[in-house]
Amino acid sequence: MNNETYEKAEYAIRRWWLVLLTGLLSTAVGIIVLINPASSYFAFSLWLGIAIFVSGVMMLTVSLSSRNVIVRRGWIIAAGVIDIIVGIVLMFNIALSAAMLPVLLGAWILYRGVSMLAHGIDLRSYNVRDAGWVIFGAVLMIAISLCVLWRPQSFGVDIVVLFIGMAFIIFGLSEIALSYRLYDVHRRARELRAEH
Repeated sequence: MNNETYEKAEYAIRRWWLVLLTGLLSTAVGIIVLINPASSYFAFSLWLGIAIFVSGVMMLTVSLSSRNVIVRRGWIIAAGVIDIIVGIVLMFNIALSAAMLPVLLGAWILYRGVSMLAHGIDLRSYNVRDAGWVIFGAVLMIAISLCVLWRPQSFGVDIVVLFIGMAFIIFGLSEIALSYRLYDVHRRARELRAEH
């Protein structure tokens, strides 16, 4: 990468720690889901809505703080707004959430997977090392979402909860890996600037 690209990347990833927090939160939610699959379906809707809402706020913060640098910034903004809307729906309309939970979550996981795929492609365009892992995680999320959306009512609650837990863990681990890559680019950009 040339010096100008490093400067743009440094500006875009200055808040790499928000990506790390999103990854840690998502991984924790996934683990909690897998440890407590017998928890109430209604309670699951509520705290899942809170987690999705917080994730949306963090993604929106990251995307708005990296103006004109991330190539597909609009996708990240849209993903953040959709997360906020889905989170609010899940938090404040529990009866609807319980009935529509498999479809809502399947669609949400699909959109997050596609958004993460676009982000991985952006990283690859900046020659960020191991961007392929973000793309791989995105493809896994898309596959899980298609399984849930294929026949949402034919899967039992336990299977839907298992898929959702796996998707959160995959997304969280991908975000954690991404944050380390962003931190690495951030560190290298500062070193390059210090040399000049």
